[in-house]
Amino acid sequence: MKSKITLLLALTFFSFGAFATNHIINFGASFGFNYVPNSLIVEVGDSVQWWGDFMAHPLQENSAPTGAAAFGYNNTNPIYTYVVTVAGDYTFQCAIHGFTGQFTATNPSTAISTVTPSNEISIYPTAVHNFLKISLPSQPKNLFVEVKNIVGQTQLKIDLANSEVNTLDLSGLNNGFYFIAIRNEADVVKVVRIVKE
Repeated sequence: MKSKITLLLALTFFSFGAFATNHIINFGASFGFNYVPNSLIVEVGDSVQWWGDFMAHPLQENSAPTGAAAFGYNNTNPIYTYVVTVAGDYTFQCAIHGFTGQFTATNPSTAISTVTPSNEISIYPTAVHNFLKISLPSQPKNLFVEVKNIVGQTQLKIDLANSEVNTLDLSGLNNGFYFIAIRNEADVVKVVRIVKE
């Protein structure tokens, strides 16, 4: 069991290194005959996850860019994941009821980072009850923090104020392990693992 948890943490940390985002689309049940959201913008390398009843609402691809892997799903597992490898427009629908959705994939940003090196950023404490402190260099530029759980789902995403110390309120999160990433639009600057107690 310990090795499975270690592997899961390693995979989550690896996904932070590439910083791919997992986008969730819900459907059926309380969402009715809709994909929510029904339109997304993602980046190549991100994953799109559909959550719902695929037996009642089988997922069917309508269109995808040339070279993209086909997708579609009709099974009892309530989650289907598709990793985006080609930029372009994708459309899909429920094969029975015809409600539709779409996402557009873009190539990851190639902007050059102007962020201060990660050794000038401190995130503390690593065992936290409610509030996490983020100490930044004196001139931070357009930084934000993203909090992901151990399965890679984004729990919080907040712009950091242009001040030397920011306080992040984690009181709304369940106890457990989380990864905290400081980044700008182009790069992940620093990632640490914390535990919320």
